[in-house]
Amino acid sequence: MRVSLRLWANLLAGAFVVGGALVYRFSPTEHSFYPRCLFHALTGLQCPGCGATRAFYQILHLHFREALHYNALFTVLAPLTLLWFVFWYYSVMRFERSPEIRMPGVAVACCGVVTLVFTVVRNINFSL
Repeated sequence: MRVSLRLWANLLAGAFVVGGALVYRFSPTEHSFYPRCLFHALTGLQCPGCGATRAFYQILHLHFREALHYNALFTVLAPLTLLWFVFWYYSVMRFERSPEIRMPGVAVACCGVVTLVFTVVRNINFSL
């Protein structure tokens, strides 16, 4: 059985709503059922995604300064990702097709460099 693109879009939107409601209701700092970062557990360093769940919780509660503290990269990219998802969902529902994603190689490389720099900077101990 082939699943239609519209059904996939609705399932994905539903998963986002349920996941957002779960994070909104249960603080990651107070509940331990959220998955732990394997990279952090093995190395003691923070990966680019470390703190994203806590940042998402703070964004949902409109505490943007705290969200930046937990994961600045996620906090900046979350609204852009939401806008892209809304555009994608609208395209699927209205035109029954997924829009193409075209990024030049330079843009992909820049995203990788920004992520790498973010990871290195967040793991540098600035205490004097």
